[in-house]
Amino acid sequence: MNICNMKPSVLILLILLANFNINAQIVLYQDVFHGGVSAGGFSTGQGSGTGTFDIHIEPGSTIRKAFLFTYSQRFPSSVEYIINGNSYEFDTTNPIMNVEVNQPPTWYITPARLYCKDITNNIDATELYYNITIPLQLGLEINEGFWSMFLIVLYENPLLPEVNCNILINNKNLIGNEQYAVSNFNPINTNFPVGFSLYTDRTFSGLQPNINTYFNSNYLGKIGGSDGVNWQWQFAGVKGHFYYQNNQLFGLDDDTPDAIMGGTDGLADVSSYIQNNATSCNFQLTHINYPNQPVNATSINLAYFLTYTSPCQPFDVSVAKDTTICQGTTIQLNASGGQSYEWISPTNSTTSNPAPGLSCSNCPNPIFTADSSMFYTVRIWNNDTSTGSACSVVRPVKITVKKPPVLPQLSTVKAQCGVASGSIGIKNPKESGNLYILSENGDTLVKPIVANQNTNQGGLFGGTYTVYFQDAFGCTSGDTTLTIGTINNTIANFTATPQSGSAPLEVTITNTSQNAQQFQWFVNGELQPNPFTSFVADTSGSYQITLVAWKNDPSCADTAQLTVIAYDSLIVGIPNVFSPNNDGVNDNFSITVNQPVKCELVIVNRWGEKVYAYSGNLTVGMNDLWSADATITDGVYFYSVRIETMNVSSYSPNLNQLKKEGFVTVVR
Repeated sequence: MNICNMKPSVLILLILLANFNINAQIVLYQDVFHGGVSAGGFSTGQGSGTGTFDIHIEPGSTIRKAFLFTYSQRFPSSVEYIINGNSYEFDTTNPIMNVEVNQPPTWYITPARLYCKDITNNIDATELYYNITIPLQLGLEINEGFWSMFLIVLYENPLLPEVNCNILINNKNLIGNEQYAVSNFNPINTNFPVGFSLYTDRTFSGLQPNINTYFNSNYLGKIGGSDGVNWQWQFAGVKGHFYYQNNQLFGLDDDTPDAIMGGTDGLADVSSYIQNNATSCNFQLTHINYPNQPVNATSINLAYFLTYTSPCQPFDVSVAKDTTICQGTTIQLNASGGQSYEWISPTNSTTSNPAPGLSCSNCPNPIFTADSSMFYTVRIWNNDTSTGSACSVVRPVKITVKKPPVLPQLSTVKAQCGVASGSIGIKNPKESGNLYILSENGDTLVKPIVANQNTNQGGLFGGTYTVYFQDAFGCTSGDTTLTIGTINNTIANFTATPQSGSAPLEVTITNTSQNAQQFQWFVNGELQPNPFTSFVADTSGSYQITLVAWKNDPSCADTAQLTVIAYDSLIVGIPNVFSPNNDGVNDNFSITVNQPVKCELVIVNRWGEKVYAYSGNLTVGMNDLWSADATITDGVYFYSVRIETMNVSSYSPNLNQLKKEGFVTVVR
């Protein structure tokens, strides 16, 4: 490409783009509009307390933009400022500046971080008096905490001429000699005042001013001490309080709109130190005694404000709002209203990659892919070369990447079987959101959770649930599986009387179940009428009685079983005479039974001497036992027999037993 043949407007734009990555990374915000700008701040040094400051808003104006700045030293967790009754909380996430402080030892005050909050919607255009409370911060190390704030308000008024506002942030480690070169300003009309204002902190109080200030190599003066609005606190720093409207610069508090700075006056009109239509400048803050030296005396330089009249005309742009996303997701950022775009990350840019985490740095709609929080600015050019240079605006965009939330600690309470009486308890959740409870059948229950408030989700049946937490931003924790056990209070029970006996046997059933209302009865697997109070075992055999009982849900049934034994009546035949003469007729002492039995038999003579004994089983029919051999003489003998049925019930072991005694005569 031959740049010599380019149109002048294109060549100017390319030059601006080429310089932007090197010099413009400290531009947080640039705007041109009809209206005015006012700013002021307050600090307690390293203390706490309440104070006031003023800003100016022309009557009939509306708030175009308002930014609240604060900074931290070391590693405090958070702070909550109260301004005109409104609460503003800052924590240490997503700073727009993160620099080292050159003081020994290095941990003594390092790092210093600057934060910015867009509070446009909280500013009332009729409020000019601001009361601020900076709280006491306990449990922190020395030099650790938040103690300062600075407010800048851009107000819009169609009856006022154009004003250009630039907000610049420090991007250098604090060594006691900070030098800045900034370009790509909208052209500056030096026929009117050019306001240059400081936001610093920790400049010494009670000593001589200790910081030399310069603008475009012109000496402005020595600053130091605590502003008039916070004179009672040491180390409260110098802040330039001002307002600019109708092509005029005005000082507020103890600041004067002249060409110099001095003491606690942190405001200067630098129009005489810059060329008309200039688009760049340089400035410097240098410690008088310890430039570039590691001493415990370096002030904290945070931000700078350049406000002036410009030949550039307002133009409308649209930029993606600050947003919070979940880690692992991507979003598309949007900017519109211009001809060219440039995205950078003031805290993370490099020469090779001005906007890490974005798919492109010079397109209007880059895709954000970073897995951590990022802060960007986007410059939008309108390509208006009528002023000799393209006009632009700069807008900040913060993307907060939220890590997955932690699943709260959970506990379970068992459910009564068949009743939704189980619960999942949540103990001290760290943040608000929703707890999702998914059952095995796919039903989903959503339980709202409030941070630091124990809660309980009841109405759950017993079973297995998948549980996960989703915070207010829609970020989801990992899931876990919980099992809610069941308690079955139903006890099935009954009695059967008798449980054994000879057939036909009439059995009485008594239901003694607990916590049950529904019953099913079975005898040997066959369903019986309900209620079931008796039955007849009319033939011998085993009868298994089963009771199934439940209260509300058949799936929560309990079961009880008993077995009833019915058997035939025992018939025993015992002879009173037999003739052991081997004629084949009545040769043995025999016992006849109608069912298998166990038998214990003893026979003795008249002198009580045992002549025969038997212990064993008898089969159905006649069982030949004693043959009375030749040693046995004819006569009368005494017998004792005990017979027990083979199918005796374990419930009634003595039932159906027979014991008999008598005489038998032996005749040959």
